[in-house]
Amino acid sequence: MHNNSLDVLSSASWLAEGKILLHPTEGVWGIGCDALNEKSFLRVYELKKRPRNKSFIVLIKSLESVKKYIKNLDVQDINFINSVWPGPTTLLVEYNEKLPQHLKNDSGKIALRVSNHYPIISLLDNFDSLLISTSANISGENNFNNIDDIIKIFNQKDVAHYNDKLGNNIKPTSIIDLTTKAIIRE
Repeated sequence: MHNNSLDVLSSASWLAEGKILLHPTEGVWGIGCDALNEKSFLRVYELKKRPRNKSFIVLIKSLESVKKYIKNLDVQDINFINSVWPGPTTLLVEYNEKLPQHLKNDSGKIALRVSNHYPIISLLDNFDSLLISTSANISGENNFNNIDDIIKIFNQKDVAHYNDKLGNNIKPTSIIDLTTKAIIRE
């Protein structure tokens, strides 16, 4: 790996350069990139050996930061969003035609989360885009919580890691469909 254990400002710059970042989340190490950079987005699929039909979660600073890409929300949806964000809940939200093509999928929805995990908040405060986030493992294999093991798996010159602490969650974040309020993952 490019000798890269980065602080928050360097991590934000790294992402802005179109590179891949290992990052702490609420409970597991994530791997991600600038969601609006298609080349980086496809690189994460390649590194994870992930099937292209499986979407990624997008970490966002606020609902406001993604409003131009999603369909208009009613008052009930906004109230529901405000009841779970910031926090370890991912919402499936209907997107509109302005969402970049590479982020679209067959469901018509994008997985969004406003985290309450300080390292992610800090990173998004310094990175002026949206952040793809998925578990830092090879698709279908077990997750590692030891960053040294993860670095060995993703030992590439375009991959660095944001050196901060994992959250205390012991399970992945829940996923809820905003339209139906159905719980997709608890």
